[in-house]
Amino acid sequence: MNESVLKVVIIAAILVMFGTLYATGIAFVLEQHSSFILILHKLSALIIIGLLGVHAWLRRCTIRKLLQECVAILCNKQIHHEDNIDFLIRSTKNQSFHELCSLFQSDATFLQQKLLENHVKIDNVDDSLKTIAKANDKDMYQILLLIIKLHVEKNSPSPIDMNSCHSV
Repeated sequence: MNESVLKVVIIAAILVMFGTLYATGIAFVLEQHSSFILILHKLSALIIIGLLGVHAWLRRCTIRKLLQECVAILCNKQIHHEDNIDFLIRSTKNQSFHELCSLFQSDATFLQQKLLENHVKIDNVDDSLKTIAKANDKDMYQILLLIIKLHVEKNSPSPIDMNSCHSV
């Protein structure tokens, strides 16, 4: 959560610095030269460069993935990847909650209770993921991720907390 706030603050600061750069550039065009405007202009440009570096570091996972795709395109290699979210939704949206529990080899009653604690009510275990999502006014993918998370938490001896850019 803090990283997202930091990203927004950095983008806002970059926009403010571009505004400052523009304003000082206009001052130069209107021949309102002063050492303060010159320093402010140069400082804005340096701050933008620094903030872009920090922003790039925060977005390193996305940038790395884009670079890998660019290299694959330049090397004329076929990129074989299907959008995982679409694949998961297409594969599970018509499966009943009971079938999903069987798929994950998880206790339906346990998952039903834990989902209720997370504001996802399941009236009938034979309802599909699509029906459950619609009834709870939630995204199917979010519910599926929650089911997977609850399953992993229940079956993992210790909490798994990994903040990494490793692609699967």
